[in-house]
Amino acid sequence: MGDESRSGLTNRRAVIVGSAAAVAGVGVGVGVGRLTEADEDPSTAESSFTVVDRRGTQRFLLATKKPPIILGGKTYPAQTRGGPDECSALVFNDENGDEKGGIVAASDGALVALDYPNGDAIHLQTSWQDKAGGAALVITHIGDPTTPIEEAKHPLAVQLSADTEEGTALTLCDPQGRPRIKLRVAMDGTPSIAILDEHGGVVREL
Repeated sequence: MGDESRSGLTNRRAVIVGSAAAVAGVGVGVGVGRLTEADEDPSTAESSFTVVDRRGTQRFLLATKKPPIILGGKTYPAQTRGGPDECSALVFNDENGDEKGGIVAASDGALVALDYPNGDAIHLQTSWQDKAGGAALVITHIGDPTTPIEEAKHPLAVQLSADTEEGTALTLCDPQGRPRIKLRVAMDGTPSIAILDEHGGVVREL
């Protein structure tokens, strides 16, 4: 669910929630996870808490571990989703039970994700390790929303980031996900603008 090599920020073990890029989630009554004997409050659930509609379709899922993915009526194991196993996750599902986004929080980052019908659309995320870290907004092209999940492609369109190693940057890509314009202010305060060709070569630079 997302390319973890898109920036210095995402190189530091990005926290990923979205759906189809990982290839997950299900979908108003209330389905409660396992209750413990020590639970005095019946509204408290251990490990997960699921909200379903009158048909029993999952609409929201709250979990304390990386949850599975539900897309196209198929459930994919949690292992197919990027990000850490230990986290706090809230998954949003549409009326068909398909995952359409979510929120994840972990000890080294957090992420809000919004999805296309068959892939990730927007990630707003933070990530840190020791004294290094930053935040990024990543937007992808929609591609063909009717393509099967396993074959869908959503190339990078825009990335805006602030990072303790890379400085601040804005990257604009073409429909194939190739960077064509890069605006950057390095950590030493040096600004730059680069226009790239389809092979990544610098055509013009300021």
